Amino acid sequence: MTDLLELSLSVATPDPMDDSVRVAQALIDEVVSGGAVVELSGFGPDGETTHTQVWLRGYLSDTPAHARQLEALRQRLLQLPFSDRYGELQICRLGQQDWAEAWKQHYHALRVGQRMMIVPAWEQPDLEADDVAIWIEPGMAFGTGMHPSTRLALQLLERLLQPGQDVLDVGTGSGILSIAALKLGASHVLATDIDADAVAATMDNARRNSVQADLTTLVGSLPPPRRYPLVCANILADVIADLLLHEELSAYVADDGVLILSGIIEQRRHVVDLALAARHMRVIDTVYEGEWLALAARHQSREGA
Repeated sequence: MTDLLELSLSVATPDPMDDSVRVAQALIDEVVSGGAVVELSGFGPDGETTHTQVWLRGYLSDTPAHARQLEALRQRLLQLPFSDRYGELQICRLGQQDWAEAWKQHYHALRVGQRMMIVPAWEQPDLEADDVAIWIEPGMAFGTGMHPSTRLALQLLERLLQPGQDVLDVGTGSGILSIAALKLGASHVLATDIDADAVAATMDNARRNSVQADLTTLVGSLPPPRRYPLVCANILADVIADLLLHEELSAYVADDGVLILSGIIEQRRHVVDLALAARHMRVIDTVYEGEWLALAARHQSREGA
């Protein structure tokens, strides 16, 4: 496995809801795994400070592609109207053990939707009788449940999945959507990811949840052509549009099936809407959290379904 990078950015405000924080967080969310963590601290890199300020932190694997993304992030931060409030973007390399300990500081059990509870492997929360617990060891894969895009996808999955359906999970990350689908009654899930580490994390988490028998994983973008009653992809707007326009993602959705798309920031929604329209798909449901949204779509021929 590759090492992990910890990204840290200080913001000169004590208000975690300030626009300067929200804008920087949205940019960092596009780069890091699991979403940015917002902290309020009276300590800086040189020790205790006289003023409380916000820190944004996030984690991503140490790869050449991510190095390019971090440089682009630096440039985008400098161009923002709040740039004078931001400290230097700090990058620290973490080993495997450091990664696990870093996540344990920030990642705790989280309720999503009506019944789902996302639980880190090291916690034992109190669960209600009808809770659907999903035990996750984040590893280095995207999809801890902390990020709004994952929570939004889970909400739609809980709302739209019918027991007994087969599911295709594109860009599975840590496998959280695949595991949720199986625990909500899916008969089988095929989970794909271009990152081999993510696929390994998905299968490890499936074993942790005792659903590995009904899960198949694949290193790659899309599997051999086949139609599914439910397809989900929690990636990014531009990647989703590319999958729709150039890899025929919509062709994997059954005539009466549902496509769940997440990882879409509001400012890029038009990219996905245009790609869906080009593939004759119609949005039937949309959920929001802050700047992020997820949507569900059907083939237009099934508008009245």
